[in-house]
Amino acid sequence: MIKKAIQIILGIFIGIVFLYLFIYFGGADYLAAFGRKTEQAGKELKQYEKDVRNSAGKVEDVFEKAKDEVKDRL
Repeated sequence: MIKKAIQIILGIFIGIVFLYLFIYFGGADYLAAFGRKTEQAGKELKQYEKDVRNSAGKVEDVFEKAKDEVKDRL
């Protein structure tokens, strides 16, 4: 029981130290840069998603044409 309490207090203390160091060394700048890069990656992923959806629609059209062709030949 005492060991768990010491571990919890030590974890809280280490968390506070890391938070202080993060703020001291300009953590806000890192977060802002990370946010910009994440936003850019999201935009690129959205464009990729649109391209995949468009090409999937084209594939479905090809399958429909092939299906109609097979029906006509049978």
